[in-house]
Amino acid sequence: MVKTKQISLVIPEVLYKESKQYSEEYGYKSVQEFILDVIRRKIILEKIDRYKKIEEEMRKHGKRMTQKQAVSYLKKL
Repeated sequence: MVKTKQISLVIPEVLYKESKQYSEEYGYKSVQEFILDVIRRKIILEKIDRYKKIEEEMRKHGKRMTQKQAVSYLKKL
């Protein structure tokens, strides 16, 4: 079972209206579902981008590693 946490979010009315319209147009069940999707995508995409940057830095310094190895290597520093 996935643990959840309820939060209260205050946003400008115009942003809420646009979010509601977007949610309806793209088949989200609710604005909340849309916001969760946006948060997931942001977290996942930023993590992927961060790992790519780590890999690039490692290659520049002559170390060839996977993302997992690079993260492990950096944690040991």
